[in-house]
Amino acid sequence: MNPLPRKARDKLLRRTDILRAATHVFAEKGYHDATMLDIARQAEYAVGTIYLYFKDKQALYLALSEEKIEELFCRIKDKMGEVQGSLAKIRVLVEEQLAYFEENEDFFRIYFSEEGFGSRLVTDKPSRQMMERIVKFRGYLTAVIKKAQAENVIRVDLDPNRTARLLGGMVKSIIIPWLKDKTLKEKDLKGSSGFILDIFLNGAASPSAKNRDALCN
Repeated sequence: MNPLPRKARDKLLRRTDILRAATHVFAEKGYHDATMLDIARQAEYAVGTIYLYFKDKQALYLALSEEKIEELFCRIKDKMGEVQGSLAKIRVLVEEQLAYFEENEDFFRIYFSEEGFGSRLVTDKPSRQMMERIVKFRGYLTAVIKKAQAENVIRVDLDPNRTARLLGGMVKSIIIPWLKDKTLKEKDLKGSSGFILDIFLNGAASPSAKNRDALCN
């Protein structure tokens, strides 16, 4: 594989510097209060240089979001490829999401809106490219659930697409409060994986509860 020409390497380096600076500024000031000038100062570039790479703050933020999400998805797929069996893959899926959000806390604190519970993105909507990645990854997770059903790890009567979405929602319900509540920071986010997996795979009902099946109908 031929190395990139020096000019292309320099351009990539500047872009990386800008995105790194933007992560810091967005985390410190929030999306709405951050300015392109703030980011330029943090990156130690002229503000005009920032605009050569990104037309405005939203474009910069979306590029940063796409990079982080792609990095997360690639990391999960790589880690899942290292283990055998659907149960091990589901465990990796949960653990790696929690670990990645913990490692990138500064960015993900502003990935979700500060309004409400945090289900809306800061920007009006994700880019088409990001949505395509998300849809593709959801398909990948659905395939994992189908494999788990084939291995009798998950009930075969459950819709695999909805089950994959449910697992994703459970992970999100742990991550968002952790990001928003500073009192939870002392807790290990990745350590919540056991709780999520227990509820997802075994349910919340007591084994001795009467009429357990009736509760689900």
